[in-house]
Amino acid sequence: MAYSPPNTFAAGDIIKAEDLDENDAALTIYLHEGVVSGDLSSARWVQTRHFQPPLLDPISGLQHGLTGFQGGQWNGGINAKATFGTGLLTGKRYGASTKTWEVVPQTTFTMTLRRPSKVIFHWWMESMNGPDTGARSQGADAYMWVSEFRTSGYLSATKTKVITDTYSEEAVNNSAGFSTAGNPPGGPDFPYTLLGYGNMAGTTIFNATDTLTVGLAHLSTIDRSAILNWGIAVEAYYL
Repeated sequence: MAYSPPNTFAAGDIIKAEDLDENDAALTIYLHEGVVSGDLSSARWVQTRHFQPPLLDPISGLQHGLTGFQGGQWNGGINAKATFGTGLLTGKRYGASTKTWEVVPQTTFTMTLRRPSKVIFHWWMESMNGPDTGARSQGADAYMWVSEFRTSGYLSATKTKVITDTYSEEAVNNSAGFSTAGNPPGGPDFPYTLLGYGNMAGTTIFNATDTLTVGLAHLSTIDRSAILNWGIAVEAYYL
């Protein structure tokens, strides 16, 4: 049914704050639980009276407004704290045939969508990969692949993603190994400006209903990759 304020006023009435608050509360419930077609303009349905302050969740960094969700997270700058990708988690370090994708920590959003939505997911990542000259590759280059993660992207009862390496961003290992100078070894033999540096980014559009979890996952044959800087952002628009 169309919106009807619980309290109405005529000329000369005394207006109380609690009556106005009650009207505002009723309007908020109406806007979030379904605006009826009779209250919409055929040309531009978003009108000034429909706007309400967005609901902000400071923990997840998500904001729920009139037409959907938006939000983002990033890690970097003076307070950068690394997260990691590693072949020791993904089962590919020694050439195992099973490709088990693991979620990259701190990069996942969960949203409760109110209706069918178009979700745009943006991400970027900067990583230092290796050095690693383990027996897994007999000196050949190793890689870390990164792709969008979502719960519906796994095969049933597994952690195997329904994609191939071809559709992922990849970063090569610093395969030259450690420098022999000094005791202990003085870091990688080649600087990361020449080998082992990864700068990746991607954008994916999902059609989603109800609850959506989206983030980043990795598959690696490298011993360890330090993910130094990364950013993720999500926009969800109701259809």
